[in-house]
Amino acid sequence: MRILNLTCDHYRVPLPRRQRVPLSGNPRPTPPAFIDALVVALTTEAGTGLGFTTLTGPGAEAVRAAILTEVVHLVMCESAHDTERLLSKAEFHFREVGFAGYAARAYSAVDMALWDAKSTAAGVPLSTYLGGARAGSPFFTSDTVGTSWDAEDATKSAQAALKVGAMGVRLEIGTANVEGDADRARELHDAVGEDAWIGLAAGGRYDLNTALALAHFFQDQGIDWFEDPINPADATGYARLADKLEIPLAVGSTFDRREDFTRVSRDGLARILRPDLGKVGGVTALLKIAAVAEAHGLAVCPVRMPEVTAHLGAALPAVTLIDRVSWCDALFAGGPTIDAGKLAPPTTPGLGLKLGDAATKYKVG
Repeated sequence: MRILNLTCDHYRVPLPRRQRVPLSGNPRPTPPAFIDALVVALTTEAGTGLGFTTLTGPGAEAVRAAILTEVVHLVMCESAHDTERLLSKAEFHFREVGFAGYAARAYSAVDMALWDAKSTAAGVPLSTYLGGARAGSPFFTSDTVGTSWDAEDATKSAQAALKVGAMGVRLEIGTANVEGDADRARELHDAVGEDAWIGLAAGGRYDLNTALALAHFFQDQGIDWFEDPINPADATGYARLADKLEIPLAVGSTFDRREDFTRVSRDGLARILRPDLGKVGGVTALLKIAAVAEAHGLAVCPVRMPEVTAHLGAALPAVTLIDRVSWCDALFAGGPTIDAGKLAPPTTPGLGLKLGDAATKYKVG
């Protein structure tokens, strides 16, 4: 199943916005206004495959250039079945500048397209192609990207998600106003109630002492996990947190190397791993991380991209929870559906995705 052609288009989709702007107090940063999605279409002898990667910050055109000037030459005329070898080939090709960063983000979209092409050619959904462990997975929502959302706006997002079957909501914290972060967590917990799941993500922005103090407070509040509380490179700090706290630690949304997940798993520094498909290099790389997690008895919850991770949740025993966002709903047709409180992948072959009728209005250039 040789690869005959590869294209990449750039789309810019608006993100949810804060509904109110505080007139006093400590203002928080303005959240991103849009998401950049780079959509790869890969043509093989047996059909096509679709893949994509997303960015909420700068670099979309640089990543697109890497796809069209570097990655395309690594995969052209190769077999779409050779995902393991092609990932190794890409990592070796970018060794001088480092695979992490733009290179991994570029390759992830192509790797996703390879898996879509393979499972489509086999006539089965990606979830079935990977093993099909279950019909769907529990999920939470994290549409409120950035640290600017206050408790009231986050609560509205959470309540809307709870109505359609979500377990709860993930809220980003980690501002300079630590007391304000604690207040937002408490207000959100009070508003959605004891039964709703709440995860808090700090993006590695606290120091160890602050993270310890907040984690004890969050435990008392019934918060369900604390994600990336300190700098991901601080292994000693994570060891202290893991030793002193009962609140589950989730780690990895800021990692861009598979080796970091191996270290965390081996050293017992977290209960949940949070690989980002785009940062680590796509489905092939995430499968390796999930295998390490399963060997160490850890759970995996990939960062966003539910159009793909719903398949992984249905296929891999280690992937126990899905991080659902609605960012690309306006871009794609198909994709996962909510059934009895679970996020279920489509039953059509491959990823079950295609560009929607409204996609053209989001296309850049």
